[in-house]
Order: sequence, then C-alpha cells, then structure tokens
Amino acid sequence: MENMRNLLNVRSERELYPDYTAELEELNNHGLTVDLLHKIIHKHRENSLYNKKLYKRYEAVKEGVAIFKRKPRYSDEPDAINNHIANDFFSEIVDFKTGYFAGTPVKYGYSQTEEAKKVTGGKEAVKRASKMISDFMVRSNMFDVDMETTKFASIYGYSGRLMYIDLEGNERIMPVHGYETIILSSTNISEPEYAVRYYQTKTLAGTKIWNVEFYDDTYIHYYRGSLSNLSTAGIANPVKEHMFDYCPLQGVANNKELIGDAEKVITLIDDYDKNMSDNSNEVEGFVHAMLMFENIQIDDKELAKAQHTGAIRYKSRSTIPGKAYYLTKNINDSFTEHHLERTKNNIYRFSKTPNLSDETFGAASGVSLKFKLHGLETKCGMFEAKMISADTYMFKCLASSWRKHGEKIDYLQCTMEFTRNFPLDELQEAQTAQARLNAKLPQRWVYDKMPSVDDANYIMDLIEAEKDDIPPFDEEDTDEKISNETDDEQNKQNSPPQSADKPGEV
Repeated sequence: MENMRNLLNVRSERELYPDYTAELEELNNHGLTVDLLHKIIHKHRENSLYNKKLYKRYEAVKEGVAIFKRKPRYSDEPDAINNHIANDFFSEIVDFKTGYFAGTPVKYGYSQTEEAKKVTGGKEAVKRASKMISDFMVRSNMFDVDMETTKFASIYGYSGRLMYIDLEGNERIMPVHGYETIILSSTNISEPEYAVRYYQTKTLAGTKIWNVEFYDDTYIHYYRGSLSNLSTAGIANPVKEHMFDYCPLQGVANNKELIGDAEKVITLIDDYDKNMSDNSNEVEGFVHAMLMFENIQIDDKELAKAQHTGAIRYKSRSTIPGKAYYLTKNINDSFTEHHLERTKNNIYRFSKTPNLSDETFGAASGVSLKFKLHGLETKCGMFEAKMISADTYMFKCLASSWRKHGEKIDYLQCTMEFTRNFPLDELQEAQTAQARLNAKLPQRWVYDKMPSVDDANYIMDLIEAEKDDIPPFDEEDTDEKISNETDDEQNKQNSPPQSADKPGEV
C-alpha cells in the first residue's frame, strides 16, 4: 500500500505565498530586468504548483484526489481489489461558501448624499456616475466575476482580477487564477504596486510555451518562452499602455494567510475516503465469510461449479463425515460507523460548513438557523472585508480611466453592499419594510435593505413613474362627466322633431 503520508497533501511553509519585499525594493530602485522577472516567478512556483493541485482536487480529476492514487494492499496480486471511493467534501465546502456569499449579486452603486454631489459636480454628475458604474457591472457581468473570484479564493487562498480596455474602448474586468497571478505590494495583494501573470499555451505544432505579462502603473510588458529563458522575440508590441493610472492586476485574498477553506480538513477527508474504500473492498471481496471444506476432497472444477450453481455435491470417503460451512469474520461495524460519523462531523465543524444532512439543521428556522450558520458567517465576514478592500481599489483604478473620458468620479463615493444568499421569508421581509416605512425612515434606505431588491434606485424610479402616469381619480371622473354631457347635447340637437300626441310618429 502506498504510504498515506504521500496522499495527505498538506501545505508546507515553502508552499505559502512568498515574501516579495526584496524584489519590490529592487523594482523601485532599478526597474524591471529579465533576470529579476525570472527570480520573481521562480519564487512563486511552489505556491503556484500547490494551488494548482488544490484546483485539480476541486475538479475531481484523477491527478487531484488523493484516494485515486492509492495502490492495492498487496500490489503483486494481479486481480487485487482496490476501490477508490471519493467523498467530495472538498467541493462541497467551496461551493457552499460560494453560493452563500456570492449567490446573491453584490449591489454596486454611487452614493446619493450631498457630499457625493459636492465632490462629483452636482446632481447630474452623480446620475452620470451611477450610470457608468451600472454599465460597467452589466458589461463585465460582475455577478459572474464575483462568483468565480469567491470560488478561486475559497479553493486555494486568493484570486486575481484583471481590469482592461476592450476592443470597443470600454473598461472591463475578468477573474484570473491565483496560481498564475503574482502580486507585489507593500500593503496587501488587493493594492498592487506591480503584478505578474504567467500562463501556458500551445503552439499549432503542439509545443507548450509560457506567456508572461508584467504590470506596473502605466505599462504592460510582454514576454514569451520558457520560465528560465524569457524574451520579447516574436512579439510585435512588447510594451503597451494599459490606460489606467494604477496597476490593473490585483489580488483578492480569502484571508490574510492566503489559504483555502478546505485545507485544514484535507487529512480528515482523505481518512474518510480511505476507510470507505477499505469497507468497499471488504464487501466486494466477500471476505466477511469464507467457504470451508472439512474432510472433503473437492477439485477446482467442482468448486467452480458450486460457485456457479450455489450447490455442492460430494461423497464422504472416510468414516469421519465431511462437511462444508462458512467461516464468518467478526467485524465491529459499530466502531467503523462511529469513526466515519465522527470524521464527517469534524470535517464540517473545522471547515465551518453547515451539514445539511443533519436532522436538527433541517428543522431550524429564524434566529436558530442563523446561529447554526454562525461559523460560516464568520468565515464569510472575513472574506467580505477583503472584498471591500479589493473593490475600493478597483473603483480607484476605474475612476482613473473614466477621468480620461471627462467624467469626474470619486472612488470613495462608490458603494457596495453584500447580501448573503439566505432563505427568504417574504412575509417577514414585507412586515419589516412596512414597519420601517411607518417609522418615517427614508424610502430609498428601506428598499435598499430588502434582500429581494437588487436596485433600490430602480424601485424608486418605478414609484415615480406610476405617480406620473396615473391621473387622479376625481379628475378622470370630471372629464368623463363633461364628455357625456357634451354627447347628450349634440344628440338632442340632431334628433328629428317629435309629435306631442303620438311620440315616435312624424
């Protein structure tokens, strides 16, 4: 059997995100050189390779899941039973957090306060700023960007986000894998001073080649080749302006340690898979019971016939009668079940993921349900703080490009509101909103706090549109009465003269 230590892929210190203080100082003092770029990438490789292994584990491919690499107990047996039972706790931990945190779109907007109007240039300028932000979110499909960013960060500790100008000259943003993103910053990875993106592609001949992009606050430097021999040969424009005033490739951290949500329970998941696979081997090998022959001479042919028909025919050839019986293995299944149950509970507990199969979880509601989600909420709160930092820098970078179009936007007035994808109680939501309105709280604030409302401004516009389109009921009745009286007068003038004695005869 393969040594289990080789199966438990726990991150080592060398595989943590490296410290780039020295490289950052060298860039600030002497600028970029190819030799320095080699050192930056080489320093990141162990972290990158481990993060890529975690992503393969999320994909559940053969190369990524530890149990799939396990060898039989006795590898010299040609027909050794070796089941690979993988329980995908890893992906469940990631997907649950992604759906809970980013399953409801983040509400991005622009502040409507007097301060925002003052620093932006008036009410019309605020409206233009709101529209530019809204257009950017729709154009980039920010819902999808946030979902992928959350997923990448949850898998291996951090994700990249790249802002760029598309072919139509519009600002856009895209998620980038963390294992191909290097951020150099004196503060945190959401505020980059320099950044590197490196990824592999294939030529038409099938040869693998590395593409490297180095970003500073003005330019993109392109390189190509092997990681130990990069050059600008064959690149038409090796240096290009990216049109922002700041480095447009940023990182979004899952936590300060830059580790994934399931990393601390990987050993528990592997142990669960190992025990499940062993139990499956026992069942399939039918070693719980073995057929015994006592004082019986039986050849292989007769034994094969017995296995096929389920019956044995033999004759005793001595004074001692022969017999056939099953020798059963005494298995402590209670111990096995308790071990698996304890392991499963610890996986959910230490990863701060709710166990939806728990009967008490299904019966919970309201405050009780939120209490059961407290661990997950704590984990999501940490990530939300990192997302706010990243989004603030994103708007700062975008505002620098929008200024080139003549639009003044203060990135500090850009707003973002995160709403958990929590089961909604629409009746309670409506009652809460009505109570807030009765308390004379601002309508826009009340609608903005409703989980089912994505855009409070849109709701306010609908309310105003209804006021403008529907005339008052008393005015409508007056107009109809005047119209009816006018019609009666015209009918009376146009009717033929009537006889006083015999109405209806002329």
